[in-house]
Amino acid sequence: MPWEYLVPGAAALLATVFAVSAFGKLRDLRAFAESLEPLRLVPRRLLLPAAAGVLAAETAVVAAFGGYAMGVEPAGRAAFGGALALLGVFTAVVVFSLRRRTSARCHCFGRPGAVYAPRHVVRNAGLGAAAVLGALAAVPGSAPEPAGVLVAVLTGAVVGVLVTAMDDVAELFA
Repeated sequence: MPWEYLVPGAAALLATVFAVSAFGKLRDLRAFAESLEPLRLVPRRLLLPAAAGVLAAETAVVAAFGGYAMGVEPAGRAAFGGALALLGVFTAVVVFSLRRRTSARCHCFGRPGAVYAPRHVVRNAGLGAAAVLGALAAVPGSAPEPAGVLVAVLTGAVVGVLVTAMDDVAELFA
């Protein structure tokens, strides 16, 4: 795939993942907050504010990708950078959970998922790589063909949906 199509594909992938994640948390913020308790990263009284902060950050990333899609160039840097920062935090939390052998479950997309596993680190690393590549490839150049952009965006969105269903797919093969 030529570089000029990498940016819209990566943007669609990340926007889809963060939109599904934010929407899932918004549907039941209290359940997401409770899923953070086994991690013991914040006192119990701060679980709901911490969960709301995660939701706000994910929503900001989705909004930045929306701005980028509307042609606001600085929004692209904010979107890819924000996605990378959040993925870094999420990966650190998963690694922390794995090292402490907690019973915390991935409630990443608004529903209880599997207990944190190495695949969650791999998932976040892959999404982080998409954020880095998207940011690096976002250099001014010739305008890509609209049909190619459409294919890249649809591919990114489909892969994003598959990423959000990763625990369900893994459970099928377990």
